[in-house]
Amino acid sequence: MTRWFYTILFLLLLISCDDGDIITVELEFDMDLERCENDIDSYLIYDLREDPNESLSLIIPRTTDNELLFTEPTPSNMPTTLTINGTTVRFIYRTYNRAVVSSGANQELCDVVPPADLTILQDFEATTGSVDVTVTIEDDDNDGISSEDEGRGEMDENGNYPNALNTDGDAFPDYLDEDDDNDNVKTIDEIDTSNADGDGNPATNPLDTDNDGTPDYLDTDDDGDGVATIEEDADGDFNPRNDLNTNSEGELVAHYLNDLETTNYGSPGLTDNNIYTRTVNTSFLVRDINLEIFTATEVNFGTLITSFELSTID
Repeated sequence: MTRWFYTILFLLLLISCDDGDIITVELEFDMDLERCENDIDSYLIYDLREDPNESLSLIIPRTTDNELLFTEPTPSNMPTTLTINGTTVRFIYRTYNRAVVSSGANQELCDVVPPADLTILQDFEATTGSVDVTVTIEDDDNDGISSEDEGRGEMDENGNYPNALNTDGDAFPDYLDEDDDNDNVKTIDEIDTSNADGDGNPATNPLDTDNDGTPDYLDTDDDGDGVATIEEDADGDFNPRNDLNTNSEGELVAHYLNDLETTNYGSPGLTDNNIYTRTVNTSFLVRDINLEIFTATEVNFGTLITSFELSTID
């Protein structure tokens, strides 16, 4: 994955030494943020670099509203603004005697008791400023089709999507539905992942087995044989994909993709849950900070990526 870098270079004429040295501060971080989960009162979001060993950290209160910054998109795509006050909202730059470990569960910045061999060499905290937080979700149900391409529509002032498309008319609009056409074949298993057109977007070249103009992930009869996909589940295990037979080309394929197989086994009914993993991108833009060793009108702190499983009952 391409990694983006930012560099802030300030030459400040600070008389910190008797000889009037020019202090040079250069910050270069990858903007891929991590978050500490072990404090019940606050969130610590941070970025690290080595050579030199440095950290940038943002601390915000752990409240119900702030929890949404890691789970739900910001209404109307407008950022949430937090004011740096040095108490509940803090922005800190530090240097260390060695590299700070942040691997898996071993996040040294999250330790209640810091490692004995980790020493803070420099510690500077912003006294003023603000943080704009923008939350975006490209694919709410992680089914391979972006929420925009699934007809999510425009967000209202309450953070809802009242005009979202719902192809199968169930309790879940397409952008939150792992099976958009209710045929017991998940959307992610009915899209073209080969990227034949080279644009990286399955919605522009979806699978359409019967060439009827309706992509498989929205088609209740994928092979156009007159028998609904959900009714071609021979063993009734709620999974039409594992019932196979030979097609006209001698290939072993599922009944629901084989127009030579027209036996109607009846519908076993729908699966009773809707389970998917949501990936949330939370971006932080720090404004008008004063860290004693430098000031800046704008710092792109980076993006925190949060993933978690959702399960809902229809």
